[in-house]
Amino acid sequence: MYLYGTISDVVELTPSVRLYEIKLYERISASPGQFLMLWVPRIGEIPLSIANLEDRGLWLIIAKKGRVTTFIHENFDRGTRVFLRGPLGRGFSVKKEFRKCLLVAGGYGLAPLYFLARQLKDCGITCDALLGFKSVREMFFVDEFKGVCTNVYVSTDDGSYGFKGLVTDLLDTSVTLEAYDAVYTSGKELMMLEVVNRCSRRGIHVEASLERLIKCGVGICGLCSLDPLGLRVCKDGPIFTGEVLLKLRDFGRYWRDEYGRKKSIEER
Repeated sequence: MYLYGTISDVVELTPSVRLYEIKLYERISASPGQFLMLWVPRIGEIPLSIANLEDRGLWLIIAKKGRVTTFIHENFDRGTRVFLRGPLGRGFSVKKEFRKCLLVAGGYGLAPLYFLARQLKDCGITCDALLGFKSVREMFFVDEFKGVCTNVYVSTDDGSYGFKGLVTDLLDTSVTLEAYDAVYTSGKELMMLEVVNRCSRRGIHVEASLERLIKCGVGICGLCSLDPLGLRVCKDGPIFTGEVLLKLRDFGRYWRDEYGRKKSIEER
C-alpha cells in the first residue's frame, strides 16, 4: 500500500544532489536508518534513506546517478505528487546507556546519519560527526550537522575544504575512538569496512548502513541477499552491527546486479 505526498520544496545541494522536502498526506513513524521505496510510474522504483521526518514533513536526499534518479532530477518539482512504500527495514539501535556517539559519513551517505543525529540530540546523547566529500563543490549539510552535533570535522579528497584526505583519516587526526560508546557509519562500503574493522578491534559498538540493489523491499526476491548468512539488506538491514558484518564475505567485496550476478563492490 502506498503513501502519498506532495513536494513542497526542492533544494540543490550540489550539481548532482538535491534535497526534496515532501509533505505527506498522513503521519508515519520511522526510525533513523529505515528507508522508503519511491515509485515513479512507468520509470521504476528506488530505495531512499530518510534524511528527516517531523510531523508530516519528510526529507529525501537524492543523488543523480541512474535512470530513476535522473528522471526525478529532471521532472520533479514543487507540487509534484509522489508515491512511497514504507518505512521499510531495520534502523539504527540506540541504547539508553549511551552517552557519546560518533557518526562517520561519506558523501550523500550522510542522509540517515542526519536523521540519527537529531534523534540522539533529542535523547540527550552527545554526538560528533566526521563528514567526507570529494571536494568543496560536493559538500553539503555541514551546517545542518553543526546544528545537532557537538563537533563536526570535514575532510575533502582534494583539500579544497577542511582536512585533505579521506574521512577515515579523521579517525586518526581528530577523534579518539575509545571516547565513544558507539559509532554509526554510512557511505562507500570500503570506507565503512575500515570503520567497522577499527571499532571491532577496540571492542566499540559499531553499526553500518548497507546499500544494495533493492527491488521488492520486503525480503522476497533475494536480490539484496548477503553471503554466507543469507541476510537480506531490505528486511534484515539495511543497518547491521559490526559483529554481523564481519561474518559476511560480501561486505566490502561484492554486490548483486539486477540479474543476481555478483559484482565487485568497486564497480558500484
